Amino acid sequence: MKIKLNFCRTAFILLTATLLLVGGCSKKKSSSATTNSSATTRCSDNSTSPFSVSEITQSIEGESYTGSFAVPSDGVSFLLSIFKDSNANVGFSSLTDPDGTDILDNTSTPNLYYDASGGLGSALIKNGYANVLVPQSPSFSAKAGTWTFKAENNDGVKLTLRSGTVPASTTIVVQPYITGTTWTTGDLSNALSVMSSIYSANGITLSIKSTISISDSRFAAVSGTFTDTTTSALVSQGCAAAVNLFFIEDYVGSWSGILGNAAGMPGSIGIANAWNGVLISLTAHASGTSLDAQLLGETAAHEMGHQLGLFHTTEEKGDVFDILTDTPECSNSRDNNGDGKMSAEECEDYGGENIMFWTPWSSSSRSAGKKQETLSSYQQQVLKHSPIAK
Repeated sequence: MKIKLNFCRTAFILLTATLLLVGGCSKKKSSSATTNSSATTRCSDNSTSPFSVSEITQSIEGESYTGSFAVPSDGVSFLLSIFKDSNANVGFSSLTDPDGTDILDNTSTPNLYYDASGGLGSALIKNGYANVLVPQSPSFSAKAGTWTFKAENNDGVKLTLRSGTVPASTTIVVQPYITGTTWTTGDLSNALSVMSSIYSANGITLSIKSTISISDSRFAAVSGTFTDTTTSALVSQGCAAAVNLFFIEDYVGSWSGILGNAAGMPGSIGIANAWNGVLISLTAHASGTSLDAQLLGETAAHEMGHQLGLFHTTEEKGDVFDILTDTPECSNSRDNNGDGKMSAEECEDYGGENIMFWTPWSSSSRSAGKKQETLSSYQQQVLKHSPIAK
């Protein structure tokens, strides 16, 4: 059975390709290349968005901020986001659906108390920003009617709401960026093709825009902390109506060697800000100046999965799993070498092949043709219901 995620999911990060990923970030494919833009400005949202964004008026009741919003009869999904300008912790103490069920109460069945970053029971990073995504699993739905919430002291709550239908063919817009001078937009083509192919094989079409080259040298290497001033300035350039992939030359400081990390599970969706994107290190995917296109594509797909609300199927120690009932689990009983870490090799046929497994295959396994390219039906469902999908 699935175990609740009442543990520390604070990183969403991948370690270097020769090691393991720590917290959550990894890989996948893409078939349409995006390559030749040298623009240094933010992308333009020139396509029809499947969602609307509104700020919710709040009242103060005792020590809580309260508010409500209506989901229409054709509501598909929503992301309720909460902000704190000082980057202090922020979250919701309750979110009650039209039937009177508080889905952030750990006594409700089902609930997201431990799983939503905006839930008080979650160990996910919530400095300055947190959210609740509905549905984050098939156990939840964006029920029509009035939803109410109670929140901690904050500087704003916004609702990203998708309504309409869920088409048989789902499309998600992706906007890549590249920083630094070692690699150019053309160097990303094969990896983006890998990423696109992976999602296509799982029933999702990626509309990948031309890669935007950011020439400002400040952004060549940045921290993986999204509240860092430089990182925030970079990610805030992202497009509101797309999944923003920032291919940075490298991370700085203790982040060096990490493959990639996402702003959240999910991050911000539909709102341009410091949490509206993922970071992917090109240096961590390189041998000399040659990029490993398969691994880079898998990392981009993995981080995109996090940004849209997917968790690791199995965590590092093999004792915590995601909230979806149809994803493979690899328990620590399969830790054959006793190192306390579940490798993809130990979890072959038990989730090692899944896009959202916590760590990539070893270099020798990748050389032998091992890939991480699968999504379960419920993982696909979460992505297809995303507020940003259409």
